[in-house]
Amino acid sequence: MFEKGQTVLLQDEVPKGTYIIESGIIKTYTITASGEERIISIDTAGEDIPIGFTIGLVDKCQYFYEAYTKCRIRVVPCEEYLKHLEDNVESLYKRHIRLTKILLTNLKHIEALEQSKASEKVALTLMYFAETLGSTFPHKTIKRLSVTQQEIANSLGLTRETAGIVLKKLELKKILEHSRNTYVLYVEKLKKHLDNK
Repeated sequence: MFEKGQTVLLQDEVPKGTYIIESGIIKTYTITASGEERIISIDTAGEDIPIGFTIGLVDKCQYFYEAYTKCRIRVVPCEEYLKHLEDNVESLYKRHIRLTKILLTNLKHIEALEQSKASEKVALTLMYFAETLGSTFPHKTIKRLSVTQQEIANSLGLTRETAGIVLKKLELKKILEHSRNTYVLYVEKLKKHLDNK
Protein backbone atom coordinates (compact mmCIF):
# COMPACT_ATOMS: atom_id res chain seq x y z
CA MET A 1 0.00 0.00 0.00
CA PHE A 2 1.30 3.46 -0.94
CA GLU A 3 -0.04 6.72 0.45
CA LYS A 4 -0.63 9.77 -1.77
CA GLY A 5 2.71 11.43 -2.57
CA GLN A 6 4.79 8.38 -1.69
CA THR A 7 7.47 7.32 -4.17
CA VAL A 8 6.79 3.91 -5.73
CA LEU A 9 9.86 3.64 -7.97
CA LEU A 10 12.82 5.92 -8.58
CA GLN A 11 14.36 6.79 -11.94
CA ASP A 12 17.18 4.32 -12.73
CA GLU A 13 15.91 1.86 -10.10
CA VAL A 14 15.75 -1.80 -11.13
CA PRO A 15 12.23 -2.99 -10.19
CA LYS A 16 11.79 -6.20 -8.20
CA GLY A 17 9.29 -7.43 -10.81
CA THR A 18 6.16 -6.25 -12.56
CA TYR A 19 4.28 -3.66 -10.48
CA ILE A 20 0.56 -4.13 -11.11
CA ILE A 21 -1.68 -1.28 -9.97
CA GLU A 22 -4.63 -2.90 -8.18
CA SER A 23 -6.23 0.38 -7.10
CA GLY A 24 -5.45 4.07 -7.21
CA ILE A 25 -3.49 6.29 -9.60
CA ILE A 26 0.26 6.51 -10.21
CA LYS A 27 1.92 9.64 -11.62
CA THR A 28 4.90 9.00 -13.91
CA TYR A 29 7.23 11.98 -14.18
CA THR A 30 10.74 13.19 -14.83
CA ILE A 31 12.73 16.08 -13.38
CA THR A 32 14.36 18.60 -15.70
CA ALA A 33 17.96 19.84 -15.35
CA SER A 34 16.55 22.96 -13.67
CA GLY A 35 14.72 20.83 -11.09
CA GLU A 36 11.20 21.15 -12.50
CA GLU A 37 8.82 18.20 -12.52
CA ARG A 38 7.34 17.14 -15.88
CA ILE A 39 4.44 14.68 -15.93
CA ILE A 40 4.97 11.91 -18.47
CA SER A 41 1.78 9.90 -17.91
CA ILE A 42 -0.95 8.94 -15.48
CA ASP A 43 -1.32 5.22 -14.76
CA THR A 44 -4.47 3.65 -13.29
CA ALA A 45 -5.80 0.37 -11.91
CA GLY A 46 -4.98 -2.69 -14.01
CA GLU A 47 -1.88 -1.18 -15.59
CA ASP A 48 1.64 -2.45 -14.99
CA ILE A 49 4.69 -0.28 -14.44
CA PRO A 50 7.29 0.50 -15.53
CA ILE A 51 5.99 0.00 -19.04
CA GLY A 52 8.33 -2.11 -21.12
CA PHE A 53 10.11 -3.70 -18.14
CA THR A 54 8.03 -6.89 -18.07
CA ILE A 55 8.92 -7.80 -21.63
CA GLY A 56 12.53 -6.67 -21.39
CA LEU A 57 12.38 -3.48 -23.48
CA VAL A 58 13.91 -1.55 -20.58
CA ASP A 59 16.10 -2.91 -17.78
CA LYS A 60 15.43 -0.15 -15.22
CA CYS A 61 12.99 2.69 -14.56
CA GLN A 62 13.25 5.51 -17.06
CA TYR A 63 11.11 7.81 -14.89
CA PHE A 64 9.92 8.43 -11.33
CA TYR A 65 6.66 6.79 -10.18
CA GLU A 66 4.66 8.39 -7.38
CA ALA A 67 1.30 7.57 -5.79
CA TYR A 68 -1.05 10.28 -7.05
CA THR A 69 -3.75 8.83 -4.83
CA LYS A 70 -3.63 6.09 -2.21
CA CYS A 71 -2.60 2.97 -4.17
CA ARG A 72 -2.41 -0.76 -3.76
CA ILE A 73 0.27 -2.38 -5.90
CA ARG A 74 1.08 -6.05 -6.32
CA VAL A 75 4.61 -7.00 -7.35
CA VAL A 76 4.96 -10.27 -9.26
CA PRO A 77 7.96 -11.80 -11.03
CA CYS A 78 7.99 -10.75 -14.70
CA GLU A 79 8.12 -14.38 -15.88
CA GLU A 80 5.04 -15.21 -13.80
CA TYR A 81 3.11 -12.25 -15.21
CA LEU A 82 4.10 -13.11 -18.79
CA LYS A 83 3.08 -16.76 -18.24
CA HIS A 84 -0.29 -15.57 -16.91
CA LEU A 85 -0.83 -13.43 -20.02
CA GLU A 86 0.27 -16.28 -22.29
CA ASP A 87 -2.17 -18.71 -20.65
CA ASN A 88 -5.07 -16.31 -20.29
CA VAL A 89 -6.33 -14.76 -23.52
CA GLU A 90 -8.90 -12.62 -21.72
CA SER A 91 -6.22 -11.02 -19.51
CA LEU A 92 -4.01 -10.45 -22.55
CA TYR A 93 -6.90 -8.83 -24.42
CA LYS A 94 -7.69 -6.55 -21.42
CA ARG A 95 -4.02 -5.55 -21.26
CA HIS A 96 -4.10 -4.78 -25.00
CA ILE A 97 -7.13 -2.51 -24.45
CA ARG A 98 -5.39 -0.74 -21.54
CA LEU A 99 -2.20 -0.19 -23.57
CA THR A 100 -4.24 1.18 -26.49
CA LYS A 101 -5.97 3.64 -24.12
CA ILE A 102 -2.59 4.67 -22.70
CA LEU A 103 -1.28 5.29 -26.22
CA LEU A 104 -4.32 7.36 -27.23
CA THR A 105 -4.30 9.51 -24.08
CA ASN A 106 -0.53 10.03 -24.27
CA LEU A 107 -0.89 11.11 -27.89
CA LYS A 108 -3.32 13.78 -26.62
CA HIS A 109 -0.67 14.87 -24.12
CA ILE A 110 1.91 15.11 -26.91
CA GLU A 111 -0.55 17.10 -29.03
CA ALA A 112 -0.98 19.54 -26.13
CA LEU A 113 2.78 19.96 -25.80
CA GLU A 114 3.09 20.70 -29.53
CA GLN A 115 0.69 23.67 -29.47
CA SER A 116 2.19 27.14 -29.80
CA LYS A 117 -0.39 28.94 -27.63
CA ALA A 118 -0.75 28.42 -23.88
CA SER A 119 -4.56 28.47 -24.19
CA GLU A 120 -4.54 25.48 -26.53
CA LYS A 121 -1.91 23.66 -24.46
CA VAL A 122 -4.00 23.98 -21.30
CA ALA A 123 -7.30 23.08 -22.99
CA LEU A 124 -5.85 19.90 -24.53
CA THR A 125 -4.14 19.01 -21.25
CA LEU A 126 -7.48 19.30 -19.47
CA MET A 127 -8.86 16.77 -21.97
CA TYR A 128 -5.88 14.51 -21.20
CA PHE A 129 -6.45 14.79 -17.46
CA ALA A 130 -10.20 14.26 -17.92
CA GLU A 131 -9.51 10.92 -19.58
CA THR A 132 -6.84 9.78 -17.12
CA LEU A 133 -7.78 11.38 -13.79
CA GLY A 134 -11.38 12.44 -14.25
CA SER A 135 -14.17 10.89 -12.26
CA THR A 136 -17.57 11.09 -13.88
CA PHE A 137 -19.86 13.49 -12.04
CA PRO A 138 -22.80 13.21 -12.36
CA HIS A 139 -22.55 11.76 -15.89
CA LYS A 140 -19.91 11.28 -18.57
CA THR A 141 -20.09 14.81 -20.03
CA ILE A 142 -19.02 16.30 -16.69
CA LYS A 143 -15.69 15.28 -15.16
CA ARG A 144 -14.31 16.10 -11.73
CA LEU A 145 -10.52 16.53 -11.68
CA SER A 146 -8.41 16.63 -8.54
CA VAL A 147 -5.42 18.47 -9.97
CA THR A 148 -3.60 21.67 -9.08
CA GLN A 149 -2.70 24.62 -11.31
CA GLN A 150 0.94 23.78 -10.62
CA GLU A 151 0.47 20.19 -11.88
CA ILE A 152 -1.20 21.48 -15.04
CA ALA A 153 1.63 23.98 -15.52
CA ASN A 154 4.30 21.34 -14.81
CA SER A 155 2.85 18.94 -17.35
CA LEU A 156 3.30 21.63 -20.04
CA GLY A 157 6.44 23.49 -18.97
CA LEU A 158 4.41 26.65 -18.30
CA THR A 159 4.53 28.93 -15.28
CA ARG A 160 1.76 28.52 -12.71
CA GLU A 161 0.68 32.10 -13.42
CA THR A 162 0.25 31.45 -17.17
CA ALA A 163 -1.75 28.28 -16.52
CA GLY A 164 -3.84 30.17 -13.97
CA ILE A 165 -4.73 32.93 -16.45
CA VAL A 166 -5.85 30.40 -19.08
CA LEU A 167 -7.86 28.41 -16.52
CA LYS A 168 -9.58 31.60 -15.32
CA LYS A 169 -10.57 32.44 -18.92
CA LEU A 170 -12.04 28.94 -19.36
CA GLU A 171 -13.91 29.40 -16.08
CA LEU A 172 -15.36 32.72 -17.29
CA LYS A 173 -16.55 30.93 -20.46
CA LYS A 174 -18.35 28.38 -18.20
CA ILE A 175 -16.20 25.53 -19.56
CA LEU A 176 -15.05 24.64 -16.06
CA GLU A 177 -15.62 25.43 -12.41
CA HIS A 178 -12.85 25.58 -9.83
CA SER A 179 -12.85 25.05 -6.09
CA ARG A 180 -9.54 24.55 -4.24
CA ASN A 181 -7.72 21.70 -6.05
CA THR A 182 -10.82 20.41 -7.83
CA TYR A 183 -12.02 21.32 -11.29
CA VAL A 184 -15.42 20.41 -12.67
CA LEU A 185 -14.93 20.16 -16.41
CA TYR A 186 -17.78 20.37 -18.94
CA VAL A 187 -16.33 18.07 -21.57
CA GLU A 188 -18.66 18.91 -24.48
CA LYS A 189 -18.12 22.65 -23.98
CA LEU A 190 -14.37 22.11 -23.91
CA LYS A 191 -14.53 20.05 -27.13
CA LYS A 192 -16.49 22.83 -28.86
CA HIS A 193 -13.99 25.39 -27.57
CA LEU A 194 -11.12 23.36 -29.06
CA ASP A 195 -12.98 22.89 -32.37
CA ASN A 196 -13.36 26.67 -32.68
CA LYS A 197 -9.63 27.35 -32.25
